[in-house]
Amino acid sequence: MRRTYLSTLAVIGALSGILFLSACGDDDENFSNPDISISETNVTASPGEQVDVTVTISADPEAENVVVTKLWDGAAESTETISSFPSNTFTFSYTVENEDADHVTVLNFTLTDTRGNTDEVELVIDVELTPTQLLLKYNWRLNEEIREQTGENDITEAYTDDVYQFNADGTYQKSIGEMADDFSDLWYNYCYYDLNETTMRLLMSRTGAFAEEVTDTLNIIVLDNEKMHADVTYYGLDAFGDEYDPVEEYEKRFVAVAKTDSFDPYMPGPDDDATGPANMCADVTFEND
Repeated sequence: MRRTYLSTLAVIGALSGILFLSACGDDDENFSNPDISISETNVTASPGEQVDVTVTISADPEAENVVVTKLWDGAAESTETISSFPSNTFTFSYTVENEDADHVTVLNFTLTDTRGNTDEVELVIDVELTPTQLLLKYNWRLNEEIREQTGENDITEAYTDDVYQFNADGTYQKSIGEMADDFSDLWYNYCYYDLNETTMRLLMSRTGAFAEEVTDTLNIIVLDNEKMHADVTYYGLDAFGDEYDPVEEYEKRFVAVAKTDSFDPYMPGPDDDATGPANMCADVTFEND
């Protein structure tokens, strides 16, 4: 009789264990997997602009956190962890940085629930530089001057190593390089500029040794990460020979080069970097509407 009683208890215990495990399994199956989505998965923005996306999450029994990771070319650059969720929908804001333009920039949103399960989604940010930002990002080496009448490169050799640097404060400078011309390079300071981003007209002022102010006008037709091309009008070219008209149209072509600390304004060496040939820059009011 005792054996029968013990056997019955064993069966009941085994059945209880099976029912308990089954119940636990059913409870786990009742929880849904976490889910995260964003209102946009691809945006275009410029450095300094704020990107806003609406993030929607769903997690059982609740969300543990959302980790936002900025990726440059697939490598993690920075992270931010969000652990407080007043509701299942919130806005995430990111301000695009200048350096983002140098990489494939992606924001990865990873949701983790309290059970350790995860879901993720990504936002691709196409960084588009404004014309002024492009102008400031690079230095610009003069490469060619195409004469409209002939379609040929008519650049003076002394100008082929000239490099221009534009600064955020509205000033610019020119590195003359190893070759200087017979007059301008020894006479003018390179002073101020103004770019109209609508018309793409670039005005660049120079000041001569007698404090005379000259403004050069470049009508930009191409400006990107590799090059800048601009139409210019030259006057008084007939002084250089009968083959030139008094007024002629040219296309100046520049190549984008990296900005470095070794940029050397004016003639080679540091002696004239602060003063230039004219030792001053005349005040100028640009009319560039």
